[in-house]
Amino acid sequence: MFIRIGLFLVLFSMILAGKAFGEERTVSNSAELMDALSSDEEVSVIKVKPGKYEGNFSVGKTVHIKGEKGTVIKGPNRGNVMTIEADDVIVEGLIIEGSGSQNAGIYIKGDRSYIHGNAFNNVFHGIYASDSYGHRLENNMISSFDSSKSHKGYGIYLVESPNTAVKGNYFYDTQDGVYVSYSDFCEVSRNSMWKARYGVHTMDSRNVLIANNQVTESINGLMIMQSYEIFIMENYFYLNTKIDGAGMFIYDTFDSKISSNIVKGNYRGIVLENAQRNRIEFNTLLENDTGLEIGINSNDNTIFFNNYYRNTRQIISEKDNSNNFNKDGYGNYYDNHGSLNMDKDSTVDYAYKSGDIFYQMASREPLLQVFFQSPAVELWNTIEQYTPIPSESLIVDEAPLAEPAPMKRKETSAKTGDTARSHDINIILFFVIALFGSLFILFNAGRKRHEA
Repeated sequence: MFIRIGLFLVLFSMILAGKAFGEERTVSNSAELMDALSSDEEVSVIKVKPGKYEGNFSVGKTVHIKGEKGTVIKGPNRGNVMTIEADDVIVEGLIIEGSGSQNAGIYIKGDRSYIHGNAFNNVFHGIYASDSYGHRLENNMISSFDSSKSHKGYGIYLVESPNTAVKGNYFYDTQDGVYVSYSDFCEVSRNSMWKARYGVHTMDSRNVLIANNQVTESINGLMIMQSYEIFIMENYFYLNTKIDGAGMFIYDTFDSKISSNIVKGNYRGIVLENAQRNRIEFNTLLENDTGLEIGINSNDNTIFFNNYYRNTRQIISEKDNSNNFNKDGYGNYYDNHGSLNMDKDSTVDYAYKSGDIFYQMASREPLLQVFFQSPAVELWNTIEQYTPIPSESLIVDEAPLAEPAPMKRKETSAKTGDTARSHDINIILFFVIALFGSLFILFNAGRKRHEA
């Protein structure tokens, strides 16, 4: 009895498989590809032979389109090169080019597309998914129009397309690498972006994971706007040096976590503006002009266990902000802060503080920017840290770390010993200068009394 039931189920599943998956078809020219995509024939796999296929192609049924090496889908420089209207479509192994001036290489309207292993060039957007969900967009190479005079689009553009994963893609010379708009529960991971406006851009989205990406030579590595519960973890943002650019620009963003990122050699490392209730921890901010800039209306953020190395200005903040620079008795590590630690515990014996008087004055009088990085300004900020000069200390870390916080990435561990030694030398040099200055003042005062 059970054997008969088993045989029946096997036979029934084979019949269903035949109906669901259909036949495999090979095409070698544009007309054959058009016919395979539009006919009522049950085709599960369309194998596309090497060559150039010209036209605008529409996919209206569930199918796996598999290009062999050297397969080029060439649009007529108008419209979308390929439009996917069906659900559960797979596209791989194609070179796609020639979209219209505001169109995409692949425009997705159906759900659960899997687009992987393709190359997009000379298109406006690479992949544009709209009003759909559940896509996997992986291991593609995407650039926009070749001409520097052409307006460029986004590498991958998600609009109301939640639950989408964008993984392992390479983007170069695009407006934005990945733009996530009104799309919740998405993942953007293991991508590389080069020469974009923004590497990853979110707008009005919630619960987005941005992890293990690299962005360089762009304006902002990240542009996070009007978003909630964004998780930014283990990314590398470096050499984004445009004026007013940043490794990360966090704007109108709330209840998010920024952890274990390396932000190196940017004009500004991390910028917060109207960013509230975010948790910023275990990041390394290295060799930026400004490490962390806290702009207006950025309050109730918890900032701890971050490492600040060789930034021209470690942290600057607007006057009226209120943030926490330590948690559970642990703050951040600053390579320009002293290492006085009499009880040999994990924190320095005196607070890190900075009002950055020059930053406040330059905000009111922009012409003062000509003195940025001048010896006089740097000396004033140094004196302010170590002496009780009356000033508005806008940033106070009551428990700065004596040693750098542990990081997952090896790049952050280099030369920490040399840095610590240089801090001690700087402190000694400062107090020697202060001592000789005091003796000089006393000597002159005594000479004047003697002369009188």
